[in-house]
Amino acid sequence: MRYFSVESLKDDEVGHWSGEYRARHRWHISGVECPRYGVWAGMDAFPSVDLSKVAEPALAEWKGPTSLAEYQRLTALVRPHVPPELPVRAGGTFGPMVGTAQGKFGPVTCHPSWEVVLREDAVELLNAEGLNGVIAVRMELRSRRSTMPALYELEARPLARLHPDCIGEWKTPACDLCGKPESFSLPPKRWLLRSTVPEGLDVFGVEGANLHVVSERFVETVQRLGPSDVHYQEIDAR
Repeated sequence: MRYFSVESLKDDEVGHWSGEYRARHRWHISGVECPRYGVWAGMDAFPSVDLSKVAEPALAEWKGPTSLAEYQRLTALVRPHVPPELPVRAGGTFGPMVGTAQGKFGPVTCHPSWEVVLREDAVELLNAEGLNGVIAVRMELRSRRSTMPALYELEARPLARLHPDCIGEWKTPACDLCGKPESFSLPPKRWLLRSTVPEGLDVFGVEGANLHVVSERFVETVQRLGPSDVHYQEIDAR
């Protein structure tokens, strides 16, 4: 199986589509000020996670970093509502994206680079073809166009890892006080650790890298709907 990361167009590239959106996830854990490490926040996004039963207004507020005690209180409230294989940490966002949209969208949109959005017919086609691991959550977007098709955010659960040889010495250690994971700068040339690639899935994420990785079958399927303003960069597994 061949795999590809979904990449946004470069700033100087002209795309086929005019669509753009301004939206945020419904719930959010603020960054944390760790006494040992300092201020940090990740970029985990799990739109399929429903926190509507968590009665905590702070999760709907977008604000600066919180104290370690407040951060630990919030993560303890959220943890029971999140699948055990997913992390709950500073900067994490949950629930559908809510906001506005305008213009016309292609089958796949990737802007900003860490968000991948599917047009409704792309979701329907992927499901009809029986692809595995496609978690697409409908975005709650207002638009002046009554005919705009629904848009869905593609969730990429961080199941795979980059190979240690491509990360090299660019990493910083984890913190056992605040739970900050080991972090690294995303290397320009990268490949997956084969033993961590989830077998049979057509969509997954990469721990610490904010990448959406899709299978060759995913790419071939959505390309049937016409051009998208994205690049598919092949990523090896070793």
